[in-house]
Amino acid sequence: MPMGQMQKEIKMNVGTSEELWPYQVVDVIEARMEFGLAKHPDGDSWDETSEVMVARATKHLSLLKKKDTSDDHLAAAFTDIMMAVAIRGGYGESEFTAMVAERDKKKGGAGA
Repeated sequence: MPMGQMQKEIKMNVGTSEELWPYQVVDVIEARMEFGLAKHPDGDSWDETSEVMVARATKHLSLLKKKDTSDDHLAAAFTDIMMAVAIRGGYGESEFTAMVAERDKKKGGAGA
């Protein structure tokens, strides 16, 4: 990835240019969500409660602590926590499916 792209910053979409997260952080979540979508094409994780997603994150963190290298447990835990927040906020499978379809349409890929 070109250095310029790695330095992108996510900006608030409310008329400010305040820097929030380095793009790489958001990229970790996106990559993990793509991995999860391939593993669970029906989006069944969105049917879980936020408590279940926190439990999954906790499991990944415990595996990280045990130095289990079979997965990127930090990225998985981070994404599970973000999903827990989204689920608690009312975001679910239908919203996720619509977002993926819109993204794919823009890319000219699946669902276009």
